[in-house]
Amino acid sequence: MILIAASVLVLIPVAYMVLASFKTIPDFFGNPYGLPAHWAFDNYTRAWTEAHVSITLPNTIIVTFCSVAGSTLLAALIAFGLCRKERAFALTLYTFFVSGLLVPVQMIILPLFILLKWFGLFGTLAALILPYIALGLPLGVLVLTPIASSIPRDLFSAAQVDGASELQIFRRVALPLLKPGLVSVAILNGVWMWNEFFIPLIIAFTPSSQTLPVGIISFIGVYSTEWGLVFASVVISTVPIVVAYLFMTRQFQSGLTAGAIKG
Repeated sequence: MILIAASVLVLIPVAYMVLASFKTIPDFFGNPYGLPAHWAFDNYTRAWTEAHVSITLPNTIIVTFCSVAGSTLLAALIAFGLCRKERAFALTLYTFFVSGLLVPVQMIILPLFILLKWFGLFGTLAALILPYIALGLPLGVLVLTPIASSIPRDLFSAAQVDGASELQIFRRVALPLLKPGLVSVAILNGVWMWNEFFIPLIIAFTPSSQTLPVGIISFIGVYSTEWGLVFASVVISTVPIVVAYLFMTRQFQSGLTAGAIKG
C-alpha cells in the first residue's frame, strides 16, 4: 500500500507534465489541472523548431554519451588499478578520488572557465564533455572499487600464468565482471549529466553548443506565457533518459549490490 501511494505521488507530476504539453494558453490558465479542451499536438512541432530542440537534443545526446563512456571507462581502470595495489597506497588514492564528491561545482567553475578559455574550447561540445568526465570519476570510483576488490585474485593470477598482460586482464577478466557496476555508474552519471544545468549555462553560451536544460530555460525567457511549449520540451528531454533506464534497470539494481559482499 505504501509503495502504491508513493508511486501515485511520483506519477501525478508526470501526468500533469504530459497533459500540460498538449494545452494551449487559454487551457493552461483556464483549467490548469484538467484535460485539454483542444489538444495542441503542434506544441511538439513548435518546440522542436522554436525552442531549438532539434539542436539541443543531439548536443545533449553527444555530450552525455561521450561523458558517460569516458568517465565510466576511466573509473573502471582506476578501480582495477586500486584493487591491484597495496592496501595502504590504494586506500589513500581511493580517498583522494572519492573526496571529489565533496567539491561543489560552483567552487571550480571559475578555474574551469579560465582553463577552457586558455585551451580555446569555448563554443565546442568538448568544453562540456571534458569537465563531465572529470566530475563523473568520483562516483564511478566509489561504486566500482568495492566491486573490483571483490573479484577473486586467483582469476588474475591464472590470467597472468597464461601470459596475459595487465591490459588483457582488465579487458578479458575484470571488465566483464564489472558489468553490473558499470551499468549503475553509467545510469547515475548519465541522469546527472543529461539534466545538468549550471555548467552549460556558464560554458555553453553559444546556441550551437547548448544542451536541453539551457535551451528550455532560454525558451521560457522568450516565450514566457506559452507553457504548453515549455512542457512539450520537457517531455522530449525526459523520454530518452527514461527509455534508457527501463532497458538497463535490471543491471542497475544488481550493480548497486554487486560489491556489498566480499568473496
